[in-house]
Amino acid sequence: MTRDPRPSSRSPTDDQDPATLVVTRFVDPRHVDEYRQWLARLIAATVDAPGSLGTVVLAPRPGESNTFRIVLRFADAASLRAWEDCDTRRRLSAEADRFSTADDRFSTAEWQIVSGLEAWFSVPGEPARPPPPRWKTAIVTFFVAYALTAVIIPREVAWLPKSWSFYAVNVITNILLVGLLTYIAMPTVARVLRRWLY
Repeated sequence: MTRDPRPSSRSPTDDQDPATLVVTRFVDPRHVDEYRQWLARLIAATVDAPGSLGTVVLAPRPGESNTFRIVLRFADAASLRAWEDCDTRRRLSAEADRFSTADDRFSTAEWQIVSGLEAWFSVPGEPARPPPPRWKTAIVTFFVAYALTAVIIPREVAWLPKSWSFYAVNVITNILLVGLLTYIAMPTVARVLRRWLY
């Protein structure tokens, strides 16, 4: 059965803020290759979507071999809503339904609209919930980013050639920082601090 997943009634607190759409799909293991091909078509389509800031596909976590998460970033809530309402998104959603599991414990897709840094604060293995207050996300992100840069920067000073420009070193710093925040630090911190955050 083809479903047309819709976003929850939550919306970003400020329509001018960047908005993020987080999609979780549970893919039939027999069709993972086909699903990956579909992902390429989805990414190509979002490149041309007005207000699109990029799409990130998160690989399945250990123990979740058929669970795929897609993070779509838009310049504002209006751009995200336009993507949600367009025929291209509906067609792609219907295509992806063919690769979803038949397990009734899961919906075909879970759509969650968040803004700002809140997209980092999803707790793996738990249902989607309203994002934490912004002041909490700001505090946690500051301390985690501070701790990571306190480790990263001294290592770069010791290991990278002194002849490298500040800008080259800064690129490496930010690649490491964003990668660690997105894939390791923030999911772990969100799990550990979930009672305080939520």
